[in-house]
Amino acid sequence: MNGLGRTAEPVGGSGLDRVPATRRFDPRRHRRIAGLYDLWLAPGPGGRLVVPTAPGRPLDARAVATLVRHGADAAQDVRILADDGARHLDLFTEVAGLLGHDVLVSPDGSDIRHAIDRSATGSARPRADSGPLDAVPLDRVTRQPMDWLVLQPPDLATSLPGWFAVDDGLVRPRTGVVGLPLPDGLALATRADFVTRRATAHRLGASTGVVTVAVTARSGGFLVGTYSGTQDVHSGGQLAALLGDLPLYGADLRLWLTWPSDADEQARLVAEVVELAETTGATVWTPPAGGRAELIDDRRDLRAFDLTGAVAAWQAHRPRYADGPSTLDATPEGLLVSRRDRERIVVASPGTGVVDSGPTGGHPAPARTDDPTHGPDGTTVAFPADPVSPADPVSPADAASPSPAGDDAGAAEQPAVSLPRPALVTESRRAADYGPPWLRRGQQVNAEPFEAYVPIEGDPARAVSDGLPGVELFVAAFLDPRSAPAGSELLRVRISPGGAIPMAVLRAHVPARFKYVLGSPDTYLLPAARLDRVRLVGGFRSDGFSRLLPTVDADGEPLRIRAAPTGRSVAGLPNDVRRWPGFGTRQAYALLPARSRGLPRGWLPLYQQRPVARPGRLLVEVRVPAGRTVDVGATHTMLAGLTLVRTRVDRLHRAGVDLVLGSRSYDRIVVQRAYRAQAGGWQRIGEVTPGPLPSAVAGLQSAVPARVVDPPSTGDT
Repeated sequence: MNGLGRTAEPVGGSGLDRVPATRRFDPRRHRRIAGLYDLWLAPGPGGRLVVPTAPGRPLDARAVATLVRHGADAAQDVRILADDGARHLDLFTEVAGLLGHDVLVSPDGSDIRHAIDRSATGSARPRADSGPLDAVPLDRVTRQPMDWLVLQPPDLATSLPGWFAVDDGLVRPRTGVVGLPLPDGLALATRADFVTRRATAHRLGASTGVVTVAVTARSGGFLVGTYSGTQDVHSGGQLAALLGDLPLYGADLRLWLTWPSDADEQARLVAEVVELAETTGATVWTPPAGGRAELIDDRRDLRAFDLTGAVAAWQAHRPRYADGPSTLDATPEGLLVSRRDRERIVVASPGTGVVDSGPTGGHPAPARTDDPTHGPDGTTVAFPADPVSPADPVSPADAASPSPAGDDAGAAEQPAVSLPRPALVTESRRAADYGPPWLRRGQQVNAEPFEAYVPIEGDPARAVSDGLPGVELFVAAFLDPRSAPAGSELLRVRISPGGAIPMAVLRAHVPARFKYVLGSPDTYLLPAARLDRVRLVGGFRSDGFSRLLPTVDADGEPLRIRAAPTGRSVAGLPNDVRRWPGFGTRQAYALLPARSRGLPRGWLPLYQQRPVARPGRLLVEVRVPAGRTVDVGATHTMLAGLTLVRTRVDRLHRAGVDLVLGSRSYDRIVVQRAYRAQAGGWQRIGEVTPGPLPSAVAGLQSAVPARVVDPPSTGDT
């Protein structure tokens, strides 16, 4: 435990006995917690959650997220005040992903009650005063307090704690500096980057002989946040005081940071790093000025990059009175390794294992079998034919190019080496379109050709011939294949100038569904309208030991996007589509079987005009809120120029489908009238009670043939 960890405690104690005095939840007496947005929900029809003031409108994840966005600050976590909140775990986990913040829910089998503080009265019998009351989940049987469940965004979920302390059914603000534990150090965060910093801190592994501190560089200093929501820029001396409980004197301290781009700020930050080294007595390691430290997922370690984005050696800042040399060495591969381990010479060859000469180069040690593919400094030891020393440099071109077909499996293995980062240029606002409607013109793009890797799902051969399955109008690519998990399938692509946009400098209001990929200097966005500038080089599989195994040959083939399975999309359409209606509520029609079959799974076609009567069919007239359906015609026009994107919109357009309604919006559509096919036309069914589409259709399809009234006049349509 470090000093910062001790400051991150709840304010005071719980203030409650194990069996608290409680009363029913009363919104007028509820205690608000700064930085936490409380949303009061209640069970509705069919077990779906509703807002108590609007019980007729069941909520899905997007509706809950919209309610939060309308009432909460963008930086707030959310607490759902509803009994048995864990019964809707999938719903609220999706809400956490949409918001990018933690969501607190009550356990299954619990009731939300207001707890009266016994300790404040000093007597066994609590006093019913007019003060605010805490919301506590109580076990429905034992009436004991239960802890709130903290649901983290699924793409950023970790085992690390949240912004608030949860104890004995109470939620309390933490105090002090925001610090997250690292295996050998600390990650400093602010309210704005807490969730993403927590996710990356969780992925860092333990390192031998180095203390790691993750911190944001800002205004020539170190940005430090507190749990009260404030933040301040600290000097090197102030940061040293915050890290006082870490064993830094005479040690090696590695700063996980990104340097500012401004030259003056870089100069000031260098001075603060020197002050940090002098104050702590530690050798402080940083990436080169203007560079950054980046996490290597497969090794759970940090690699240093320079200003241009190329792999570079860590820079040491030694205190003036340092005793002896540092115990670490900075390798050309951007790693920090133990100097003693680095002096060991490792040679690998087929069938012989690894011969270790030891630190002094004396007699060979017994063969090692733990990991014959890696040297002690983390570099790959390739052994298709000749023994290779870990110190031998490997060029990116030699390392990533596949061997000709027909070679044996060992010769086909290639070390995975990150490719050079291209220079950038800012395009004119009159440049060609990119494809995704939210991606405005005038982005920074690559000014020169470069190569990158694209992760794929499924059969690599089909990805080459038919395209990558996806629901977005872009493809994400990254420079370093070592970022891919073991067993991942990759496509290596060659990108002509203007074909890629760096995620780190993206200038757009990005949809929340993929904000987690933003800010990474290693990731590039290949927009659909620029895929004609992307060519495939070949397919590879990552084996988890920094090697790529060639799988398919695809030299010169274009990169395509094909429709994803309908389980991941609405009718096989991309996420970026034209919506209808643009505003207000409009009228539409749906054709359904007259006998009981319910609503189709996934999606339902709607029509803006009443279709021709068809025997055995039921016609329902519905009211559609803004943006609830996909406008097939407008989407077809929008996607017409994207020749390398294959979706189902053409087939829907040719079939005469006007609108597509996703199943998640069924409950938001209200049935107004219903008709049955009779005598070659539509005859209105009387006594239809307006209501949500699923329940209204179920009643119409299961009922005895209803009374048919006179045909409606033109005013009824």
